[in-house]
Amino acid sequence: MQTIAILALFIWAGLLFSPTPVPALAPEDLIIVYNRNLPESKAVASYYADKRRVPAENLLAVDVPPGENFIRDDYERQLAEPVRRKVQQFQTGGRHPAILLVYGIPLRVDDLLFSHWFNLDQEFLTLAQTKAQELVNLCWRLTNQLDVLLGEAKLPAGETPPPSEVVRHTRETVERAGQFLQKKPARRGFDLKRTNIAAQMIKLTGSEPEFEAFRQKALRQGRGAHVSLPPQFHHYVLLKTGQEEAGFRGVLPETALELAPSIRHTNGLLGELQFWEQVIHIYQNPQTKAAVDSELALVLAGPYQIAQWLPNPLQARYDRLPFIRGIRDATLMVGRLDGPTPEIAKRLVDDALAVEQTGLSGTFYIDARGLPDKPDSGGYGRFDGHLRNLYDILKEQTSLPVVLDNKPTLFPQGSCPQAALYCGWYSLREYVDAFTWKQGAVAFHVASSECTTLRRHGSNVWCKRLLEKGVAATLGPVAEPYLNSFPLPDEFFPLLLTGKLPLLEVYFRTIPYLSWRQVLIGDPLYNPFQEKPVLQTGISLQ
Repeated sequence: MQTIAILALFIWAGLLFSPTPVPALAPEDLIIVYNRNLPESKAVASYYADKRRVPAENLLAVDVPPGENFIRDDYERQLAEPVRRKVQQFQTGGRHPAILLVYGIPLRVDDLLFSHWFNLDQEFLTLAQTKAQELVNLCWRLTNQLDVLLGEAKLPAGETPPPSEVVRHTRETVERAGQFLQKKPARRGFDLKRTNIAAQMIKLTGSEPEFEAFRQKALRQGRGAHVSLPPQFHHYVLLKTGQEEAGFRGVLPETALELAPSIRHTNGLLGELQFWEQVIHIYQNPQTKAAVDSELALVLAGPYQIAQWLPNPLQARYDRLPFIRGIRDATLMVGRLDGPTPEIAKRLVDDALAVEQTGLSGTFYIDARGLPDKPDSGGYGRFDGHLRNLYDILKEQTSLPVVLDNKPTLFPQGSCPQAALYCGWYSLREYVDAFTWKQGAVAFHVASSECTTLRRHGSNVWCKRLLEKGVAATLGPVAEPYLNSFPLPDEFFPLLLTGKLPLLEVYFRTIPYLSWRQVLIGDPLYNPFQEKPVLQTGISLQ
């Protein structure tokens, strides 16, 4: 038990472990899933298997509709169950496969409405609302008592304020209480007032403030210093580790009542209140529409939160968590060989194989918007800053030709010859024909609807048009994904440019969320810089 506690201390103190090695993806690791009701789908699957020498027994035929949408129950019965069985067969032989969906497999799982799942979520929402109101009342009462102990006027009786006001006032009162205890030296013997103030603080905020003070002290001592975990924190770090691990599968009706007491112990009544408020936020507007690919990544995960999104445990930022191996073993990489036509889907592997022989050459075009990257500029400014940082990395560390447009307008029509790589924003559902694409090009455009269809005639969404215009790999959302769901361009592209990983692994090392709305389209084994890398290091794990 002490070993686990010390490992957890390293997590929360910022003293992390060496990354867990990940086996390289190989053709025999791929399970290729095709639509048995669509001859063109089987043809694409067989074509890819032949080109990449994937064993014939790795092909899986599923009985799914020919369109681009699933209802949740059909997705589970027609696709998830047969894929799960096939993956478990692989695992019996000691293999950890990845999934390749091909032309003919639907793109999207629709929202849960008026189903068994939906009814369960509504019952859970009612429970969360009841719990939250109980905690609002309790926090407000204890905060008033703490105000009195601190010698401040008691707040007038009346109705309890809204949760946000209670949280704000409680935090302010706890901060004043902490300052009081620091300024007022402890007396010899028993100090009733000091004891009561400390007790109220612990009830409201748990062990978190005390542990945070210890963590900061440990960090100041440096990474080489011997850190001894005080006994009073052993239980705390065990609970925190469990909470962190549970976060990869989200909040469920069957686990929430077990998780809430753990959060109360570590973060107090205020922490538990914020937990239930977060549950309400998730389940009041559940947003259960998702990309089929992203949902399938968790087909082995057991019960997990379907509403909204979950953190991607394969992302590089989690490499050094000591418990991550088990979670990753139940997570699959899922890609897609798809396009507006079967011929385009087949071309993606042809282009990949051809370019891998010579390396991808051409110009990298980056289309930022000139937004300021300041603390108060919000997510848009920060993302624009990541695009400019990508430009700086390329200019300073590579000889790759790179062009940055840092103006609100997009690259104009026909202005981008010899385009090999591209990332930019923001043109919603309206591809701009600025590029002459090199064979094997990798490109994605950041906007909300760019993979809502790959087949609808006349649609001008970016993923569809990029593929029609000759790009070999792209990614995009099947529904409104929010900006923070895209891979950061200064992580995705530098890792690709090292040539150390194929396309699918680059994507899963940088995509933030699963059970959400992004898809990757292209040959999962494509590695355009394996023979001629242009960058030595990719994303930092520090």
